[in-house]
Amino acid sequence: MAREVGNLRQGEAIELEIPSAPEYVAIVRQAVEGIARRMNFDATQIEELKLAVGEACTNAVKYGCKRKGDGNVVVRCVVCADGLLVVIRNPVAECESPQVPDKPDPTTEGGLGLYLIQHLVDEVNLSWESETATVTLLKRLAT
Repeated sequence: MAREVGNLRQGEAIELEIPSAPEYVAIVRQAVEGIARRMNFDATQIEELKLAVGEACTNAVKYGCKRKGDGNVVVRCVVCADGLLVVIRNPVAECESPQVPDKPDPTTEGGLGLYLIQHLVDEVNLSWESETATVTLLKRLAT
Protein backbone atom coordinates (compact mmCIF):
# COMPACT_ATOMS: atom_id res chain seq x y z
CA MET A 1 0.00 0.00 0.00
CA ALA A 2 1.27 3.47 -0.89
CA ARG A 3 2.28 5.74 1.98
CA GLU A 4 0.28 8.95 2.36
CA VAL A 5 2.08 12.28 2.05
CA GLY A 6 -0.31 14.89 3.37
CA ASN A 7 -3.58 14.18 1.55
CA LEU A 8 -1.91 12.45 -1.41
CA ARG A 9 -0.36 9.03 -1.87
CA GLN A 10 3.31 8.44 -2.56
CA GLY A 11 3.78 7.67 -6.26
CA GLU A 12 0.69 9.54 -7.42
CA ALA A 13 1.37 11.64 -10.50
CA ILE A 14 -0.46 14.62 -11.93
CA GLU A 15 0.36 15.65 -15.49
CA LEU A 16 -0.47 18.87 -17.30
CA GLU A 17 0.15 19.70 -20.94
CA ILE A 18 0.04 23.37 -21.86
CA PRO A 19 0.47 25.21 -25.16
CA SER A 20 3.80 26.91 -25.64
CA ALA A 21 2.54 30.35 -24.62
CA PRO A 22 3.39 32.44 -21.54
CA GLU A 23 -0.22 32.94 -20.48
CA TYR A 24 -0.52 29.23 -19.59
CA VAL A 25 2.39 29.19 -17.12
CA ALA A 26 0.14 30.59 -14.37
CA ILE A 27 -2.07 27.49 -14.66
CA VAL A 28 0.92 25.28 -13.92
CA ARG A 29 1.90 27.43 -10.93
CA GLN A 30 -1.65 27.17 -9.55
CA ALA A 31 -1.68 23.39 -9.99
CA VAL A 32 1.70 23.02 -8.26
CA GLU A 33 0.47 25.22 -5.41
CA GLY A 34 -2.59 23.01 -4.94
CA ILE A 35 -0.53 19.82 -4.93
CA ALA A 36 2.04 21.27 -2.52
CA ARG A 37 -0.72 22.43 -0.13
CA ARG A 38 -2.25 18.94 -0.09
CA MET A 39 1.20 17.54 0.71
CA ASN A 40 1.52 19.92 3.70
CA PHE A 41 4.41 22.03 2.41
CA ASP A 42 4.70 25.24 4.43
CA ALA A 43 3.83 28.62 2.88
CA THR A 44 7.45 29.60 2.19
CA GLN A 45 8.20 26.29 0.48
CA ILE A 46 5.08 26.60 -1.65
CA GLU A 47 6.10 30.06 -2.86
CA GLU A 48 9.64 28.85 -3.60
CA LEU A 49 8.30 25.87 -5.53
CA LYS A 50 5.83 27.98 -7.51
CA LEU A 51 8.57 30.45 -8.43
CA ALA A 52 10.99 27.70 -9.50
CA VAL A 53 8.39 25.82 -11.56
CA GLY A 54 7.11 29.06 -13.10
CA GLU A 55 10.63 30.07 -14.11
CA ALA A 56 11.37 26.63 -15.58
CA CYS A 57 8.11 26.68 -17.56
CA THR A 58 8.74 30.23 -18.75
CA ASN A 59 12.19 29.16 -19.98
CA ALA A 60 10.63 26.16 -21.74
CA VAL A 61 8.13 28.41 -23.51
CA LYS A 62 10.59 31.21 -24.27
CA TYR A 63 13.66 29.27 -25.32
CA GLY A 64 12.53 25.74 -26.06
CA CYS A 65 9.38 25.45 -28.07
CA LYS A 66 9.88 28.63 -30.06
CA ARG A 67 13.08 27.27 -31.57
CA LYS A 68 11.42 24.00 -32.49
CA GLY A 69 8.19 25.49 -33.77
CA ASP A 70 4.88 24.15 -32.57
CA GLY A 71 4.99 22.16 -29.39
CA ASN A 72 3.56 21.85 -25.94
CA VAL A 73 5.16 21.91 -22.51
CA VAL A 74 4.42 18.84 -20.39
CA VAL A 75 4.65 19.13 -16.60
CA ARG A 76 4.49 16.00 -14.47
CA CYS A 77 4.28 16.25 -10.67
CA VAL A 78 5.08 13.09 -8.72
CA VAL A 79 4.40 12.73 -5.00
CA CYS A 80 7.51 11.33 -3.29
CA ALA A 81 7.92 10.14 0.30
CA ASP A 82 10.02 13.19 1.14
CA GLY A 83 8.73 15.82 -1.27
CA LEU A 84 7.49 16.71 -4.73
CA LEU A 85 9.26 15.86 -7.98
CA VAL A 86 8.37 18.13 -10.92
CA VAL A 87 9.48 17.14 -14.43
CA ILE A 88 9.12 19.72 -17.22
CA ARG A 89 9.57 18.55 -20.83
CA ASN A 90 9.43 20.52 -24.05
CA PRO A 91 10.59 20.13 -27.64
CA VAL A 92 13.77 21.95 -28.63
CA ALA A 93 15.89 22.30 -31.71
CA GLU A 94 19.40 20.95 -31.38
CA CYS A 95 21.28 23.28 -29.08
CA GLU A 96 23.93 23.25 -26.43
CA SER A 97 22.68 22.18 -23.03
CA PRO A 98 22.90 25.10 -20.58
CA GLN A 99 24.74 24.70 -17.31
CA VAL A 100 23.55 26.02 -13.99
CA PRO A 101 25.97 28.87 -13.21
CA ASP A 102 27.84 28.98 -9.90
CA LYS A 103 27.21 32.74 -9.77
CA PRO A 104 25.17 34.96 -12.10
CA ASP A 105 27.07 37.36 -14.33
CA PRO A 106 26.16 40.89 -13.13
CA THR A 107 27.28 42.40 -16.45
CA THR A 108 24.64 40.64 -18.55
CA GLU A 109 20.90 41.08 -18.62
CA GLY A 110 18.87 37.98 -17.90
CA GLY A 111 20.37 34.57 -17.39
CA LEU A 112 19.31 34.35 -13.76
CA GLY A 113 16.58 31.75 -14.24
CA LEU A 114 18.57 28.56 -13.73
CA TYR A 115 20.59 30.14 -10.92
CA LEU A 116 17.37 31.18 -9.17
CA ILE A 117 15.75 27.76 -9.66
CA GLN A 118 18.82 26.07 -8.19
CA HIS A 119 18.46 28.11 -5.00
CA LEU A 120 14.71 27.58 -4.63
CA VAL A 121 14.57 23.78 -4.82
CA ASP A 122 16.70 21.00 -3.36
CA GLU A 123 17.74 19.31 -6.61
CA VAL A 124 17.85 20.39 -10.27
CA ASN A 125 18.69 18.18 -13.22
CA LEU A 126 18.86 19.33 -16.85
CA SER A 127 18.98 16.98 -19.83
CA TRP A 128 18.64 17.26 -23.59
CA GLU A 129 18.03 14.27 -25.85
CA SER A 130 16.05 13.46 -28.98
CA GLU A 131 15.07 17.13 -29.42
CA THR A 132 13.46 17.15 -25.97
CA ALA A 133 14.63 19.25 -23.04
CA THR A 134 13.87 17.96 -19.56
CA VAL A 135 14.19 19.94 -16.34
CA THR A 136 13.67 17.91 -13.18
CA LEU A 137 13.12 19.68 -9.86
CA LEU A 138 12.84 18.14 -6.41
CA LYS A 139 11.52 20.10 -3.45
CA ARG A 140 11.70 18.25 -0.15
CA LEU A 141 9.20 18.72 2.65
CA ALA A 142 10.58 20.61 5.64
CA THR A 143 11.53 18.30 8.47
